[in-house]
Amino acid sequence: MAAGRAYAVDLLKLAMALLVVGIHANPFADLGRTAILLTGEGFYRLAVPVFLVFNGYFLHAAIVSGRSWRVVRHVLALYLIWMALYLPVYWKLLMGLEPWRQGLLLALGYWHLWYLMGLAIAAALLVALRQISDRALFALAGLTWAIGAAIPYLRALDLISIPDVFADPLSPNRNALFLCLPYAALGLLMARQDWPAKVSNRAAGVAALVGIAAVVTESLLLARLPQSVSHDTLASLALAAPALALWALTAPGAAQTRLTADLANGLYFLHVGFVALLFRHTDLSNPVVWLLAVAGSVVVTLVLRRTGLARHLL
Repeated sequence: MAAGRAYAVDLLKLAMALLVVGIHANPFADLGRTAILLTGEGFYRLAVPVFLVFNGYFLHAAIVSGRSWRVVRHVLALYLIWMALYLPVYWKLLMGLEPWRQGLLLALGYWHLWYLMGLAIAAALLVALRQISDRALFALAGLTWAIGAAIPYLRALDLISIPDVFADPLSPNRNALFLCLPYAALGLLMARQDWPAKVSNRAAGVAALVGIAAVVTESLLLARLPQSVSHDTLASLALAAPALALWALTAPGAAQTRLTADLANGLYFLHVGFVALLFRHTDLSNPVVWLLAVAGSVVVTLVLRRTGLARHLL
């Protein structure tokens, strides 16, 4: 039995992992631009901030128990392991880059693995700043969120130009400082102030629904501006993601095993291998690629659980 695990949290993580697969292989892409704005550039963008809020929330227990730097080292270890495992997938890409871009890719992460390095940096900063007040922590979250949310609008309005160096994986706003740090800081603040004990599940659910509606609306509005930009750091995510995480944290029910959590982690780590290879070597449609990526990730995750490797890789 996984004592202390909330079943709703694990279920929400699994749902968010499915959305991440949708970002990389949107099953609704063939329905047109509006469908993409509602899904891949809209609703699906909840996934990463929600994960980050949970990361920050559970980091608090590690800080209190004195295990915080161990958490940072664990995330960095996962980063190194998965970068090594994905090397056959991105090897040709790596060899085609200039040396300095090769360094950026290796240092910041291939495709979805940027998240691990971003989380490690954000967590390290929060651990180093663990003595700051709640007010200062909230100000830090607000400032970094505001910068991350403003950059796409400034670019979309053609008010700023971004140097070529700020191409993937060194995104100007989807990075450790302007995406990972603010949402992880909000999660940490939620734990420090024990929001789950102060906010009802109903109130959190209503706030989450309002936030989700705001996210898809903002996605449609942002797309109407002159320049096309990524929707990774939509401003309304600051309401939707913490509210959705809080809704799960206040829901009753304990998880009896780690199965759901492992499936969520497995989907996140494994799906890109399937997506990359299927898009590279087949002409399958997006819905089929999404389905195969999900099914393949689930099968491999179950194998990892059976062999005992899941505890080291997931």
